[in-house]
Amino acid sequence: MGIGAELDPRPGGHFRLHVEGDNVAIGEYLEVDPPNRLLFTWGWDRHPTLPPGSTTVEISLVADGPGTILRLRHKGFPTEADRRRHSDGWDVYLGNLSQRLSS
Repeated sequence: MGIGAELDPRPGGHFRLHVEGDNVAIGEYLEVDPPNRLLFTWGWDRHPTLPPGSTTVEISLVADGPGTILRLRHKGFPTEADRRRHSDGWDVYLGNLSQRLSS
């Protein structure tokens, strides 16, 4: 996801994800519990309603036979439009992941 990233995946560490164009996501890792759970803040550099740290993303991984179930919760959106836009974005990236894994 993205064309460049700076990652410091530890509690209190920060990330900067250059998605595309001028879109840069910025956040802080709150919990890192490999291989089970990841919790981090999320927001956008220069975004009027979603600044860095304004939302929270929780990713959990649960063993399921020979596979793994990935659960993603992204919460704290100030507007329904922001929530829909991010839901659509996660669907694209997670859909690409499942397509790559099944090939």
